[in-house]
Amino acid sequence: MKQVIVHPLRLNMESYSFTDAMYGILSEKGWFSLPKYMLSGMTAACFRFSVHRKLHRDSTTAYNWMAEHLVAADLVGITASQCAGFNFAPTFPLYQRHAVLDIKSSIDRSTGAVLWKDQFVIVNGYNDNEEVFYYTDGHAVAYQELPFCELGRNDSPYWYYQVYEDQLEIDVLQVIKESFIQAVFKWETHDLMLPESEYACGLKAYDAIVEALRAGDYDAAGAHTTFNVYAAVKKDAARYTEEARTYWPALDIVAVHYTLLATIFDEILKRLDVFEMSTLPHAQLQINKLIELFQDAKIAETSAIQSIQTLLQEPIANRFHDIGLR
Repeated sequence: MKQVIVHPLRLNMESYSFTDAMYGILSEKGWFSLPKYMLSGMTAACFRFSVHRKLHRDSTTAYNWMAEHLVAADLVGITASQCAGFNFAPTFPLYQRHAVLDIKSSIDRSTGAVLWKDQFVIVNGYNDNEEVFYYTDGHAVAYQELPFCELGRNDSPYWYYQVYEDQLEIDVLQVIKESFIQAVFKWETHDLMLPESEYACGLKAYDAIVEALRAGDYDAAGAHTTFNVYAAVKKDAARYTEEARTYWPALDIVAVHYTLLATIFDEILKRLDVFEMSTLPHAQLQINKLIELFQDAKIAETSAIQSIQTLLQEPIANRFHDIGLR
């Protein structure tokens, strides 16, 4: 029996997303050498925008993981395998045993795995003698242990993992152009995995946020988490577009709009304490200001998408109604 630990695999939580975990693995492996915001952009992750209509904290992780994450790996030239399901399904023990073998095999190749453990974490090692995995969640300094038999048994009913197999050469400029086509897709299209009565995506997410804030019908803690995460994501979009224009100068005007969008979300961040003091007299004034800022953000992002549509009008049209690579 053997013990294997992958070094040095660390999870730096910035946008509290799948991208954080994916980047931790690919950068250590030497398969992605650009900054993390470039991975967020090239995989189109920073253009995803979906919210629960009551602003629950699952807003930022409510999307089709299987489709989005496989496309993400494909866009940056990484071959990947993944599996997911519900831990209450009668077949779960079979999938769990397969997942243990699959993740161990990846670690034997000196490659970590992304795992859902009520957030996306990196599995970076295992100990056969003790039958445990080692993982990092970006919070604890030390690696944590997860018994093989507990893999997939989360507080949430979902289990998911992704492992990486090989790297293919990519044309960065073509990937950048494709990522902006995906930005349009995400802006215009509702995720089919999400019931529209409970979630809103893309452009409609802004309307859902404003409606929830106006009605006062929202989860305050969830709103705080959701807006924090999306502020980081919008900053990624701005930084990505700014650097992407060094490959494709025509993105200048798009970069201006995303920079403005990130600035607006910075202002939103400054007012999130309102969700901790909702009983104070001036709380409604703060909520009204948040509503105004989200309306401004909607205008800024709409302008960004319209600029992208102008730049990529022909390739988008050539896809007809199927631009999502799903």
